[in-house]
Amino acid sequence: MRTKQILMMMVCCFIFFSCKKEKEESPACGISMDGLAGAYKLTKIQYKAPDSNDILDFMQFTEECEKDDIITLHSNGKYNYDDGGVVCEPSETDEGFWLLKDKTIMSDGRINGTVESYDCKTLVYYMKDVLVDGDKMTFTAERL
Repeated sequence: MRTKQILMMMVCCFIFFSCKKEKEESPACGISMDGLAGAYKLTKIQYKAPDSNDILDFMQFTEECEKDDIITLHSNGKYNYDDGGVVCEPSETDEGFWLLKDKTIMSDGRINGTVESYDCKTLVYYMKDVLVDGDKMTFTAERL
């Protein structure tokens, strides 16, 4: 009798611990207005000229007062740009509107480009033909 109880307990434990709960993909984490909504800090800007294999660190040309700025994308299509931390003169605090069409972010000023990748923490987007035809500028923003 004791052996049956132990055997039943082992079977129950085996079934309980071997069943994995299926991981649901969070719809709020995809490339959509809801999925991209959040606060971001720009951490990297890279530039690639059309006839070069070299990638230039464009953050070195960014003012110190701009390196700690936060852009907040709201799922309703509004954004806020906060010139926090070291404030630029004049302050660059701003607000506006943005939208996502396919994988392209469009706004009335602060954030534009095609989403290259997004893992719910790091947003990488790029723009082409920024300074000359055929170039590419890639932006990396970390979600706060």
